[in-house]
Amino acid sequence: MELLVERLIERTEDRTVVSAHLGEFTTAVVSSGADGWRCGLASRLEGIGCETELKGGCATGMRTRDLACLAAGSGPETSLGMAAINSSLPRPELEELNAADLIEEKGRDARVAVIGHFHFTERLRASARETMVFELEPKDERDLPAERMAELLPSADVVAVTGLTLLNGTFLDVLAHCRPGAFKVLLGPSVPLSPVLFDYGMDAVGGAVVRDIPALVHALTSGVNFRGLPGRRTVLLRKR
Repeated sequence: MELLVERLIERTEDRTVVSAHLGEFTTAVVSSGADGWRCGLASRLEGIGCETELKGGCATGMRTRDLACLAAGSGPETSLGMAAINSSLPRPELEELNAADLIEEKGRDARVAVIGHFHFTERLRASARETMVFELEPKDERDLPAERMAELLPSADVVAVTGLTLLNGTFLDVLAHCRPGAFKVLLGPSVPLSPVLFDYGMDAVGGAVVRDIPALVHALTSGVNFRGLPGRRTVLLRKR
């Protein structure tokens, strides 16, 4: 994981942290550069250790690359590091498409594995030949424990992986159980929109671009979850 994070940081632009915001569900880092302000997001991990300091503004004025180094760690502060990366990566050409729609399209009449319990799971169950949902903490009786991935994941034709795996250090472990020919999508607010991830076997990555920073930050700090955040759009980057 450290090598992946280092490769992502190498591709970031030199920017300055304007502010960092720790919502109940999502972390945001706002940065400034030659093209103005940008906002990067990441899912918030429980128990983040520097909340009090950041509310006091200690991140303001930092270089985004310095804050991004937290993403290479193993603690909850990785959320801040990944949000800093997402705030300062150059923007590639993106599609206005939700990754869930692509997963549903590719998974029709196929065996689909989902790492993480997403809101679109029921849609997949209705269209896929088989849907396997793996969760560290199963949400219902149909979710499978993460320990069964080694046994079942190699049979999947399509694999949807939550971006949280980048934060909790399980991303490479998940990939190790996927068969080479499977169509793999990494998605969620934490996902860097970078072709670097294609080198790790991803066929597409889906994330978010923030268009109205004040509206999103206000909602985020008011306790709104990611799906309810205004001022953002869901985008997709595909391997060409």
